[in-house]
Amino acid sequence: MFGWTGRLLRVDLGSGTIRVEETPRGLLRRFLGGRGLNSYLLFSEVKAGADPLGEENKLFFGTSPLTGTGLMSSGRIHVTAKSPLTGILGDSNAGGHFGPELKWAGYDGLILEGSAGAPVYLWVDDDRVELRDASRIWGKTVSETFEGIWSELGDPRVRIAAIGPAGENLVRYASLMTDYGNACGKTGMGTVLGAKRVKAIAVRGTRGFCAADPQGFKALARDLLDRLLKTPAYRVFSRFGTLSYLSLYNRQGRSLARNAQQTGEIPYIDRYEPSRLMEHVTRNVACFGCPIHCKHEFRIRRGPFAGEKGHGTEFCILSAHGPACGNEDETAVLKINNICNEYGICGDTSGIVLAAAFEWYQRGIVTLRDTDGLALEWGNTEAQIELLMRIIRREGFGDLLAEGSARAARAIGKGAERYVSHAKGGDVDQVDIRTLKGCALADAVSSRGADPQRGWPSAEFYPMKAEEARRLFGNEKAADPNGYEGKAALVNYYASLCTLCDVLGLCKFSSAWFNNPIGVPEMAALVTALTGMETTEEALWETAARVHNLERAYLVREGIRRADDRVHGRMMEEAVSTGPHKGARIDPQKFEQMLDEYYDLMGWDRSTGIPKRSTLERMDLREVAEELSSLGILAEDEETSRAF
Repeated sequence: MFGWTGRLLRVDLGSGTIRVEETPRGLLRRFLGGRGLNSYLLFSEVKAGADPLGEENKLFFGTSPLTGTGLMSSGRIHVTAKSPLTGILGDSNAGGHFGPELKWAGYDGLILEGSAGAPVYLWVDDDRVELRDASRIWGKTVSETFEGIWSELGDPRVRIAAIGPAGENLVRYASLMTDYGNACGKTGMGTVLGAKRVKAIAVRGTRGFCAADPQGFKALARDLLDRLLKTPAYRVFSRFGTLSYLSLYNRQGRSLARNAQQTGEIPYIDRYEPSRLMEHVTRNVACFGCPIHCKHEFRIRRGPFAGEKGHGTEFCILSAHGPACGNEDETAVLKINNICNEYGICGDTSGIVLAAAFEWYQRGIVTLRDTDGLALEWGNTEAQIELLMRIIRREGFGDLLAEGSARAARAIGKGAERYVSHAKGGDVDQVDIRTLKGCALADAVSSRGADPQRGWPSAEFYPMKAEEARRLFGNEKAADPNGYEGKAALVNYYASLCTLCDVLGLCKFSSAWFNNPIGVPEMAALVTALTGMETTEEALWETAARVHNLERAYLVREGIRRADDRVHGRMMEEAVSTGPHKGARIDPQKFEQMLDEYYDLMGWDRSTGIPKRSTLERMDLREVAEELSSLGILAEDEETSRAF
């Protein structure tokens, strides 16, 4: 077998049983790996209604065919489980070196099932695999955990994925950290690991794997690298990474502040300009095999946190803990970045939760009595940091916020839900999607809740010629961010690109989603050279559609219907109140028309959003169709999908 290892590692935490299974070749053919294989295993092995924090939930780590190869940006790991935050499909994708190391140890994936009776960590040393006592590192921060494991194993080159105290305390959006500063965030994968009493997975891999056509693969990889280095995006992104986003979105009039009460024209945005942020950066850092090196190490140069060092930061934390919370001090955000990394809590979600709490306080929905004496006034960074720590420890008001913004708002009542923008329990990121109609649709139909990485259409952010839009999406107006025409094809195109990155093990920033060289033709050539399995562009588009329908089947089995495919809160209910896009809003009727078109394209029933039997069978998902049919929830209409 080329490209894959042909092996899955399964660990029963309750019994301590560890076994190696053959990866079914039929599944590799249909789903390739990573997100695709993980989603199939989740659908097959975790039954409807399972408690995300219970023993019946499982955690799947997926490598991919391209993971750990000489191809640029091939250092990804995909982690999947039922989400404790949203109650539906939960997954996350991280860079660093953990994914390649697991692949080199000889595994296409790792499955953790059951729960340990006491804290453990998993040690994977090629074929030697064991559960070890983690009592000495339970309660420790992420860096302390790394240091403790390296000391015990006597090898600082071992790659580790670990949780911090937030995961141990079952904060519903706890992250799983790989290496320093790489987070599997958003949907609570660290929470699931904490519920299973697993502190970390440590891996050392020396087995490697083979390519069917090594020279051909190397030639393709070299060509793609040469092309990447010549792109305008590389020159900017290899220096600033996502640090450049906040000021970019502000120039476009789409940045948000004070929990999305303000759009664009943020008066203190100069404090988040890339040049100012770079004053704190000591060096750029790369994930495995990546020439972009978009990550950073930093040392805070001024203010009360001067001298503190850390890893990061990214746009998501800058925006969510910066302007979203009315925080005008970039050094405080760098401090918060360290807290999120060390304690293992999603920087994006935690900031959005805090921003909602600040607005509840502003409007009198919560008072000092509710917040345990914390004055949640915009820009009060001391209160912001203290409340974040209380969330991590699940203390007082922080215990409620540890449930996530949507759950907390429902518990509070008094109109609190109006000030939480989410889709299926996943918080909308800090870019105003009222000015980006395709992004709004993408958030609404995303299988893991609102999420740009699920396929926000990048064509809405950068000018695209009408003829190019017509060629790609069948409608020359599809890329118009303020229009509603052609959005189904637009969203499906970019969602498919992102899905293919996730199943193949590629960073999206090197792909055509980011206007970089690795598009679907290049992916097909790479898979063919690596695996020896003749792969066409059409086959890859079909793989993406198969994964989308599989994940949709999982969602509808958990009760998701058309009524859930929307964005809730301010993003749907109010018009933009400030900035150059003032007055812009999402028209409810036109949104429903976009949704109709998307369902038609995907081959889903218009009234329910349930995939049709003919669609699932055409996607080679007959067993999925039979599962839904046995539960009485399959759409039996014989129309077929046009998604590929």
